[in-house]
Amino acid sequence: MRYIKFFIGVFLFMVFTSCSSSNDDISIIEDSVNITGNWKPYKYEFRGKTILLNECEKKGQISINTDFSGVYERYNLVNSGNCGLAESYSGMWSFDNSNLTLTYSEAGTVKTLKRTVQSFDDFELRISDNSKDLDDTPGNDNAILVFVKQ
Repeated sequence: MRYIKFFIGVFLFMVFTSCSSSNDDISIIEDSVNITGNWKPYKYEFRGKTILLNECEKKGQISINTDFSGVYERYNLVNSGNCGLAESYSGMWSFDNSNLTLTYSEAGTVKTLKRTVQSFDDFELRISDNSKDLDDTPGNDNAILVFVKQ
């Protein structure tokens, strides 16, 4: 009788563990994460530190519509404490495993803006960014700019 209970226990263990490691379950989760939406910048992560953005920087956005049209906007604090639009582009986004690229037209010339995606999920988009001097030493500010989905 002990042996029967033991074999039933082993059998049930194998059934439950084989079902929980199904590759189909993993692909369903991965397929449900979508990069489209309106993403607002929230913070920098730089050398193990979190650096919050000022109110002007938080006005920026990466907007990706379901047809992959969209915009990229970045704001800076300018003299006299006002916010200034530093960059604004409208066009078509494309996304491969690590690059988010906006193709847009400026003065009749087709241009691209490429951002390297570190990771993203339903709530956060993390891109490589070196546009801001975070340590008062120009040229070495390779940080992660974290966006949150609105």
